[in-house]
Amino acid sequence: MSEQPRGGESNWVDVGSTAEVTKRRKIVVDVGDEQIFVLAHDGEFYALQNICIHRQREISKGVVLNGRVVCPGHQWAFDLRTGWESIKQECQPTYRVRVEDDVVQVDAASRAVLVTPPATADAGARETPVVDRSFPA
Repeated sequence: MSEQPRGGESNWVDVGSTAEVTKRRKIVVDVGDEQIFVLAHDGEFYALQNICIHRQREISKGVVLNGRVVCPGHQWAFDLRTGWESIKQECQPTYRVRVEDDVVQVDAASRAVLVTPPATADAGARETPVVDRSFPA
């Protein structure tokens, strides 16, 4: 899936060292009016909008199971990589994450929401999901 930040610009924000983020597992970063939830899971780092799209609960207070974060407000389970909730067919916004010089960073300008379901391993060669980046944060 090819994703580009809105307007072609990036806003990389330091979250913490890889050791710190891995140890804490969950960190919420405030960037302007936005809360971004960054988490470490199975050796990877992920970032999602912290406030749930459904009941405005904090996703960071949920549990992580089988590659999904489960919202504590209503148990919707969002895929860590894509933000997609397969039962309700809705998407929690996600952000790009990288590691530079052992520091985990999140691109606050890369907010993305899938508008079509992501391909699954058993779906074969499906089209790449459509990402909507045209809306304000």
